[in-house]
Amino acid sequence: MSEPNSVPESSTSNPMRNPSYPQRVHIRERAQWQAVLKTWDDRIAEAIASAKGSAEANGKLIAQMAGARDQIGEAVKRLPMEVSEMYEEDKHRLENAVESLERLFARGKQEGILA
Repeated sequence: MSEPNSVPESSTSNPMRNPSYPQRVHIRERAQWQAVLKTWDDRIAEAIASAKGSAEANGKLIAQMAGARDQIGEAVKRLPMEVSEMYEEDKHRLENAVESLERLFARGKQEGILA
């Protein structure tokens, strides 16, 4: 008979895993997020190559695109390893950066800077 204060051993516990450390459940999404980043890298490279207009207008638009792209890159790097609220926060940042790039591309086309 076991003592009343003893902790029963679980047959499924892994002695190499800290039970208080959160399980990484989004690790398999890495390829999906990297595909999002590659898509935007390609679109930005194409936009830079085909940009028309003054250097000042192009420079500002390209700098804004680079900033949004960097936000996507940072989120893509972090998302697969995040858990819980941190995952949701980084996913929200990535979605905002994608929306920002979409607005920048629309504005660039409207202003005639992008083809």
